[in-house]
Amino acid sequence: MATRKTAPKKKRSPKKRKPKVKLDNKKVMALAGVMIFICAIVLSLTFMISAPDEKVVAVKEKTAAEQHLDKPAEKQKQQSVKKQTEKNQQQKNQPEKKQKKTETENKKTVSQKNQTEKKEVQKKSSVQENEKTPAEKTETEKTAEIKPKTAEKKETKAEKSEQRASVKNAKVQPEKEVKVQQKPQAKPETKPAPAKAKFNIPQAKNNARLCFIIDDGGHKTTNLRKYTTLPFPITIAVLPKLQFSRECARIVVADKKELMLHQPMQAQNLKMNPGPGAILPDMDLKEVYATISQNLAELGPQVKGFNNHEGSLITTDLNMMGAVLDVAADNKIYFVDSRTSKDSMATFAALERDMKILEREVFIDDVISRSEMLKQILRGIDIANKKGKVIMIGHVDKSAKILPQLFSELYPELKAKGYRLVYPSQLL
Repeated sequence: MATRKTAPKKKRSPKKRKPKVKLDNKKVMALAGVMIFICAIVLSLTFMISAPDEKVVAVKEKTAAEQHLDKPAEKQKQQSVKKQTEKNQQQKNQPEKKQKKTETENKKTVSQKNQTEKKEVQKKSSVQENEKTPAEKTETEKTAEIKPKTAEKKETKAEKSEQRASVKNAKVQPEKEVKVQQKPQAKPETKPAPAKAKFNIPQAKNNARLCFIIDDGGHKTTNLRKYTTLPFPITIAVLPKLQFSRECARIVVADKKELMLHQPMQAQNLKMNPGPGAILPDMDLKEVYATISQNLAELGPQVKGFNNHEGSLITTDLNMMGAVLDVAADNKIYFVDSRTSKDSMATFAALERDMKILEREVFIDDVISRSEMLKQILRGIDIANKKGKVIMIGHVDKSAKILPQLFSELYPELKAKGYRLVYPSQLL
């Protein structure tokens, strides 16, 4: 059988399938946009999830810097609190003398301290609040959520310490006020006003020295103490062989004043009786020497010198005055010429023996009057300013009602003006 030849089969090209759904270009573009948007959101979310760590680190660094900046202020607060507590402790330990302040001063200081503390706290709080910007506030709020136990704890500690210090101050201050109320207020010390110059005494010149001798001691002791109790050097001349001669001498020595013998001598008026133990014109030189020696022994060894009572007749006799000065030289005591006569020979007798004697320049109480006595004393002060020294004589009983008081009033001004009050023994 004959085989049929078959023609080769032609390969069929695949037929294009028609899409079941027809796509619109606009829809495709919209879907693509949605897909891009979703990818962007996913990427942003993944970035947000991985980025918080870096933000937290940045926030931590900011909070650490802020805390570092806030530390000095907190230290200042703590130091101020410590100082206040130390002050309160020191005030407790202080002696009671320093706590004797007036109520008004304590109240003022307390109110001022409280006001200043309140102002400082308000200023600090206001400054801190004003310094923070809104962004910083939000950041600090975020960090507070992350680390609530950082700055808040420190601030609460400082606030607590300030509250404790204020409570202590409140406890201490009322106690001070109570103490001040209980104790009387100390009166301020008033310095005595300088004494006014009553007598217009001039300033001392030439190292002016004033010597006061009070004659006629020995009659009685009552008036004598008015002079021996004066607070400056004064010399008492006591008469011999009277009822109170020895007692007066004892008082003078006991009151630490200088004692003299007031040696009686005959006056030119022979009717005048010079008194017991006197040197009379009919005596020889040995009797003169013996009489004076006996009178010195009666008063005791504390006698530093002697002067003449009356004696205007005897002092004009050179030989008798020579015997008188011999007694002074032998006993190593001084002689004061009372100058009852302008013709006294005492200075010439002293020159013959090469010895020094003293002379009276002023009689204070020839006239018993305060104004006249003051005039005589001022006259003596002028002499002292010229010569450097002066001897003024008064009398115990004659002027006892005026002269002691006048002396006590004059003395402070004399001392202030630079005058030195001395004994006769200090003038040789």
